[in-house]
Amino acid sequence: MRWSVYVPLLILGSTVGIATAQDQQAQSRIGERVQHLMSVEVGFEQMVPPGMSIESKEVFRKGTPGKDLVVQYHIFVKGVPPNTVFKAFNWPPSAEKPSVILEGISVGKDGVLMCAGRMPEQCGDPKKPDDPIEFTVLPLKGEPSRFAFVSPDIKIGTVIVADPIEAKDKACTISLVRLTKPFDLAFMSGSGYSPNADVHYIVSGEMISNFVIRADSKGTIRVGVIPYPGQKKQGTATVKINEAACSPQASWEWGPI
Repeated sequence: MRWSVYVPLLILGSTVGIATAQDQQAQSRIGERVQHLMSVEVGFEQMVPPGMSIESKEVFRKGTPGKDLVVQYHIFVKGVPPNTVFKAFNWPPSAEKPSVILEGISVGKDGVLMCAGRMPEQCGDPKKPDDPIEFTVLPLKGEPSRFAFVSPDIKIGTVIVADPIEAKDKACTISLVRLTKPFDLAFMSGSGYSPNADVHYIVSGEMISNFVIRADSKGTIRVGVIPYPGQKKQGTATVKINEAACSPQASWEWGPI
């Protein structure tokens, strides 16, 4: 899977646009950080071994998006050997590394992840065996919930965005995922574009800039967007596809939480 990175730093050493060595080093460090955060996101999306599948199904939702939203999911894993026991990891955008959230997870009927509670290595209460796990998230707008389930022989993951930022125009879509807690890095993806073609888009915020991303062979685009080319610390950013065939656009608020 290919993806591109948009890093509009505009760190210039003078009005004629000559960057100093220090500026270039700063730009390089930020570029490396962006690549790392995007790699984490893509890694969870692609963490599905051949012959296996993972799916989430919403079972509960309460509250107001962007404020006090609470959403619960059942997660289903199929194609794993019988008696597999998983350890669950979570890696939110606010954390530098993943952490264990639950051990002793079993796979039940139809692949639902559960606390069987039947053996010492299984989570759960023997008085309430085979209890499906409600994976609960309290999402910020556009925030991904990244789960990985690991056994000695298997590592399978998924990304759930319970409060998505997305738009569609004709056959084209875009979505924006929060890759940092303050949302000063957004991961834009989209589909429905001409395969292997240049896709023009506009980023509006503190200033307006035009960019181009090449779609892959399936007409998919993936690009990182930093909304602050200047020194502003918060605001509203908008991304709009600027093509004759379609022009979806979406906005997000970024800044301190």
